[in-house]
Amino acid sequence: MVVAGGGLLGAVPAARQSAPAPASADLVELDVVVLDRLEQPVSSLRQEDFTIKEDGHAVDVKTFAHVSALGSLQPDDARSVTLLMDDIGVSMTGTSAMQAIAQVMLSPSQRGDEISVVRLSSRSDEAFGDVATALGRIGGYRGGVVPFSRRDTPETVLKMVTKISRQLEAVEHRRKVIICVGLPVVCDPEEPLLSGTSVLWPHWVAALTAAARANVSVYCLDPTGLNQRATSRGVGLVRLTGGELFTNSNDFVSAAYSMWRDASRYYLLGYWPSAGKRELHAVDVSVARKDLHLRVRRRRGE
Repeated sequence: MVVAGGGLLGAVPAARQSAPAPASADLVELDVVVLDRLEQPVSSLRQEDFTIKEDGHAVDVKTFAHVSALGSLQPDDARSVTLLMDDIGVSMTGTSAMQAIAQVMLSPSQRGDEISVVRLSSRSDEAFGDVATALGRIGGYRGGVVPFSRRDTPETVLKMVTKISRQLEAVEHRRKVIICVGLPVVCDPEEPLLSGTSVLWPHWVAALTAAARANVSVYCLDPTGLNQRATSRGVGLVRLTGGELFTNSNDFVSAAYSMWRDASRYYLLGYWPSAGKRELHAVDVSVARKDLHLRVRRRRGE
């Protein structure tokens, strides 16, 4: 993984509690970012403040920990961020702007953080490397490498999210963030309307399953900035994985720190899944206080 410089937050993860396991189920772990009305992280909640439902049925919270990570060189203090650069929806004329924004997105990192840069259309880029690798990929980025296609581009994005998630899965009990810098129509594929009959459905299931297993959340930063375009979209990959869309703003610095903050302070909740086999499960998490909002995944696969 890449090591870089910058700054943010502090402390280390608490140990997980243990619980007896059902015979045929693995403990499901959710990473939950809790924010107040000023978009600041809340660290004072207890296990009993959280309610989890899977497929509409309440489940018991069996393990609980609050994580606070600085990105120092201390054990278990790294934050994991992968920068995914859209070279399909962004044209060649946007190359220089994308390279500059990529530097901004990595600026909050610290020496102990694990960061990587992946170009969307590249088959060789991996979610690991060193500083030189990250900078080389930013420098080698070019917009418009592959033409945008409403049929093919969502599949490309989902396959890349699956690939990155599987590469990050080995690092357990940590929220990982994919920051997709690109057009929302590229970075945030919408849920297929025809579910199982859609040709995109297997790739959709694979991406959501891999992201859930690896505790990966996908964020989207629109590099076109303040553009006055309509930004309302249907249910998409970003919010279903617990991420957020940052659109229609030129304040890329604040967006970067917001995304890194989400990788710095969060809760880990574990539960035994409800009975029943299905490709994707609906997950709903709530807290007792009404003045708070959450960033947490809403779908998980088997």
